[in-house]
Amino acid sequence: MSEIGWYKSQLKVARVEAYASNIEQNPSFEILRRAMEMVTREHGGTLSNSVSDSYGRKTDCDLAVVTSGFSRGIGIRIDRRTGNVAFLYDPYGGQAQAAQSIADEITQDYVAICVIRAMKSLGYEVREEAGRE
Repeated sequence: MSEIGWYKSQLKVARVEAYASNIEQNPSFEILRRAMEMVTREHGGTLSNSVSDSYGRKTDCDLAVVTSGFSRGIGIRIDRRTGNVAFLYDPYGGQAQAAQSIADEITQDYVAICVIRAMKSLGYEVREEAGRE
Protein backbone atom coordinates (compact mmCIF):
# COMPACT_ATOMS: atom_id res chain seq x y z
CA MET A 1 0.00 0.00 0.00
CA SER A 2 1.27 3.44 -0.88
CA GLU A 3 1.31 6.17 1.71
CA ILE A 4 3.57 8.90 2.99
CA GLY A 5 5.60 7.85 6.01
CA TRP A 6 7.30 9.92 8.70
CA TYR A 7 10.91 9.03 9.38
CA LYS A 8 12.78 10.39 12.38
CA SER A 9 16.04 12.20 11.90
CA GLN A 10 18.76 13.41 14.21
CA LEU A 11 18.24 16.98 13.01
CA LYS A 12 16.68 19.57 15.26
CA VAL A 13 15.91 23.19 14.50
CA ALA A 14 17.00 25.43 17.37
CA ARG A 15 14.84 27.95 19.26
CA VAL A 16 11.65 27.01 17.43
CA GLU A 17 9.16 28.78 19.69
CA ALA A 18 10.47 32.20 18.68
CA TYR A 19 9.81 31.36 15.02
CA ALA A 20 6.76 29.10 15.36
CA SER A 21 4.58 31.31 13.17
CA ASN A 22 7.27 31.79 10.50
CA ILE A 23 9.74 28.90 10.53
CA GLU A 24 11.46 30.21 7.39
CA GLN A 25 12.95 33.05 9.48
CA ASN A 26 14.73 30.59 11.78
CA PRO A 27 18.51 30.53 11.14
CA SER A 28 18.54 26.73 11.51
CA PHE A 29 15.84 26.47 8.84
CA GLU A 30 17.97 28.61 6.55
CA ILE A 31 20.83 26.11 6.96
CA LEU A 32 18.43 23.24 6.29
CA ARG A 33 17.16 24.99 3.17
CA ARG A 34 20.76 25.49 1.99
CA ALA A 35 21.50 21.77 2.51
CA MET A 36 18.39 20.84 0.54
CA GLU A 37 19.34 23.26 -2.25
CA MET A 38 22.77 21.59 -2.48
CA VAL A 39 21.21 18.13 -2.80
CA THR A 40 18.67 19.43 -5.30
CA ARG A 41 21.43 20.91 -7.45
CA GLU A 42 23.49 17.69 -7.28
CA HIS A 43 20.54 15.60 -8.43
CA GLY A 44 19.17 18.06 -10.97
CA GLY A 45 15.92 18.45 -9.06
CA THR A 46 13.65 21.15 -7.74
CA LEU A 47 12.50 22.41 -4.36
CA SER A 48 8.84 22.13 -3.46
CA ASN A 49 6.47 22.33 -0.49
CA SER A 50 4.86 18.92 -0.98
CA VAL A 51 5.63 15.26 -1.57
CA SER A 52 3.51 12.71 -3.42
CA ASP A 53 2.65 9.08 -2.85
CA SER A 54 2.77 6.55 -5.68
CA TYR A 55 -0.83 7.45 -6.61
CA GLY A 56 0.05 11.13 -7.01
CA ARG A 57 -1.71 12.31 -3.83
CA LYS A 58 0.14 15.29 -2.36
CA THR A 59 1.10 15.91 1.25
CA ASP A 60 2.24 19.39 2.31
CA CYS A 61 5.51 19.81 4.17
CA ASP A 62 7.88 22.61 5.16
CA LEU A 63 10.26 21.93 2.27
CA ALA A 64 10.85 19.07 -0.18
CA VAL A 65 13.43 17.92 -2.72
CA VAL A 66 12.05 16.42 -5.92
CA THR A 67 14.57 14.70 -8.20
CA SER A 68 14.42 12.64 -11.37
CA GLY A 69 15.67 9.67 -9.34
CA PHE A 70 12.87 10.09 -6.79
CA SER A 71 10.06 12.09 -8.36
CA ARG A 72 7.69 11.63 -5.40
CA GLY A 73 9.91 13.88 -3.34
CA ILE A 74 11.57 13.76 0.05
CA GLY A 75 10.16 16.39 2.37
CA ILE A 76 10.81 17.69 5.84
CA ARG A 77 8.33 18.65 8.48
CA ILE A 78 9.45 20.49 11.61
CA ASP A 79 7.65 20.00 14.91
CA ARG A 80 6.98 23.59 16.02
CA ARG A 81 7.09 22.64 19.74
CA THR A 82 10.29 20.57 19.81
CA GLY A 83 12.17 21.54 16.67
CA ASN A 84 12.52 17.88 15.67
CA VAL A 85 12.86 17.36 11.94
CA ALA A 86 11.11 14.40 10.28
CA PHE A 87 11.57 13.28 6.70
CA LEU A 88 8.44 12.45 4.70
CA TYR A 89 8.33 10.18 1.66
CA ASP A 90 6.52 7.21 0.15
CA PRO A 91 8.85 4.19 -0.05
CA TYR A 92 6.28 2.03 -1.90
CA GLY A 93 7.60 -0.04 -4.78
CA GLY A 94 11.11 -0.56 -3.45
CA GLN A 95 11.95 3.13 -3.33
CA ALA A 96 12.96 3.28 0.36
CA GLN A 97 16.70 3.06 -0.31
CA ALA A 98 16.66 5.87 -2.90
CA ALA A 99 14.66 8.12 -0.58
CA GLN A 100 16.80 7.31 2.46
CA SER A 101 19.95 8.03 0.46
CA ILE A 102 18.71 11.54 -0.37
CA ALA A 103 17.62 12.11 3.24
CA ASP A 104 21.11 11.06 4.37
CA GLU A 105 22.70 13.52 1.92
CA ILE A 106 20.54 16.33 3.28
CA THR A 107 21.58 15.44 6.84
CA GLN A 108 25.27 15.28 5.90
CA ASP A 109 25.16 18.64 4.12
CA TYR A 110 23.30 20.23 7.06
CA VAL A 111 25.95 19.04 9.52
CA ALA A 112 28.78 20.16 7.21
CA ILE A 113 27.30 23.65 6.84
CA CYS A 114 26.90 23.93 10.62
CA VAL A 115 30.52 22.90 11.21
CA ILE A 116 31.80 25.32 8.56
CA ARG A 117 29.84 28.21 10.06
CA ALA A 118 31.01 27.36 13.58
CA MET A 119 34.62 27.21 12.45
CA LYS A 120 34.31 30.54 10.64
CA SER A 121 32.83 32.13 13.77
CA LEU A 122 35.94 30.96 15.65
CA GLY A 123 38.18 32.68 13.13
CA TYR A 124 39.18 29.70 10.99
CA GLU A 125 39.45 30.16 7.25
CA VAL A 126 37.16 27.53 5.76
CA ARG A 127 35.58 27.12 2.35
CA GLU A 128 32.89 24.87 0.98
CA GLU A 129 33.54 22.47 -1.84
CA ALA A 130 30.63 20.81 -3.58
CA GLY A 131 30.56 17.17 -4.58
CA ARG A 132 30.51 13.72 -3.07
CA GLU A 133 32.93 10.86 -3.39
